[in-house]
Amino acid sequence: MNRKTAFREFPEIRTKRLILRQPTMKDAEWYFGYFSRPEIVWGGGQPGPKDMKAAREEFREYLTDLYRTRRGFRWIITLKGEGKPIGTLGFYKWAPSASFQAEMGYDLMKEHWGKGIMTEAMNAVIDFGFEKMKLNRIEVYIMPRNKRSIRLVKRLGLKREGLLRQRYFDEFGNFADDILFSMLKSDWEEVRRPRRPKTG
Repeated sequence: MNRKTAFREFPEIRTKRLILRQPTMKDAEWYFGYFSRPEIVWGGGQPGPKDMKAAREEFREYLTDLYRTRRGFRWIITLKGEGKPIGTLGFYKWAPSASFQAEMGYDLMKEHWGKGIMTEAMNAVIDFGFEKMKLNRIEVYIMPRNKRSIRLVKRLGLKREGLLRQRYFDEFGNFADDILFSMLKSDWEEVRRPRRPKTG
């Protein structure tokens, strides 16, 4: 796949309630406040940006430059008719040497938890990954303490592969474990396959 020609424009995704749109530098101020929230820091194990300059640098690296360099996509999640960011979602580490796989990351404002919003968004983005990006494998890494996120990926059909001991650091700089979940294209096809009506 030629990534430049396959994705000449950033792909906007629409669902029943949501618009997943391209991030722009106008969103950097929101990013600064949002990624400094205690629940977002705790969920991802990453400290918030120390100042606005750092926030802009992170925003470029983790959001806008992903698409520019075709290493992945990170969407801004918005509610239809509102336009304000309420979270982010996307793929990264989509390396040319392993174009059949990518890692997935996601986050959502606490005010919108428990409404099925992330499930709706992730279903659409997983479909995009397998259908448009031609992925064969999607990976998600989750800290064991994040039970809510673990329940989410299990509902979506991702499978636990194992515990990676002291793979990363938490927000305090201590070594922390990650649990690896994955979905293969064949898993996705099984989940998406219409259920046959019972006979007899």
